[in-house]
Amino acid sequence: MRFRSDSRKPGESMDGMVKRIRDQGYTSANTITRMGSPNPWLVAPEPEIAEFKAALKKYDVTIFDVHVYVNNIHPDSSERRKNLSHTARECEAAERIGSPMVTTHTGSCSTVSPVTIHPANWTAETWKTSVTSIKQILRDTAGMKVCLGIEALNLININNPRAHKKLMEDVGDPRCKVCFDPTNMLSIEKYFHATEIIEEGFDLLGEDILACHAKDSLITPDRMSAYLTQVPPGEGVNDYETYLVRLSRMKWPRTLLI
Repeated sequence: MRFRSDSRKPGESMDGMVKRIRDQGYTSANTITRMGSPNPWLVAPEPEIAEFKAALKKYDVTIFDVHVYVNNIHPDSSERRKNLSHTARECEAAERIGSPMVTTHTGSCSTVSPVTIHPANWTAETWKTSVTSIKQILRDTAGMKVCLGIEALNLININNPRAHKKLMEDVGDPRCKVCFDPTNMLSIEKYFHATEIIEEGFDLLGEDILACHAKDSLITPDRMSAYLTQVPPGEGVNDYETYLVRLSRMKWPRTLLI
């Protein structure tokens, strides 16, 4: 389950909010605060944070990550600095509530969004900027336990398991981890190789995968120009049997966010 800064109902206690999550059938959740909005976890008083952590334990719910949707390699250096600062602040929020990971993306050379295709997204210079940006976030949050889980996106430079592995190697910090999303690694030429991507991901990344996403990919058929889109799990080509088997073999349970 994902909840935003307004997910807590007026007058609702922290205990009540977590109970509501569990009553809906969820055992894990994450949180996201949009850029420019105050993060409720950073402004909540200590007694509320203590109540929240106690409720998580009481109802057996985990907050597996804090999601950050910003462009960490924005081509405008001033905008990039703002985004990197925002990601670092979200790490502080994750640390405060005991979430093990902040999930983010490297980003795009486009000014439109972190996920927009751009001809420079796969250049050597962009890769260098990506590594530098992730290193900066980890330096700015040195001493924290929270990890930085990078999520792949089809249209940027982290879009396959090998890119994940190389980023971790080039960053060289044990807190650089993975939020695994095989759907975000599928392209038209890889459309019928979803099983291979899942197997390669777990083989290469293993226990560095801290959480996973569940969605699916589908090509709109019967057109000269194919259109690849995202659909709910089970309505596309992702091999969920292999995905769930590989997840079941990990050393401790991971969250699978639908």
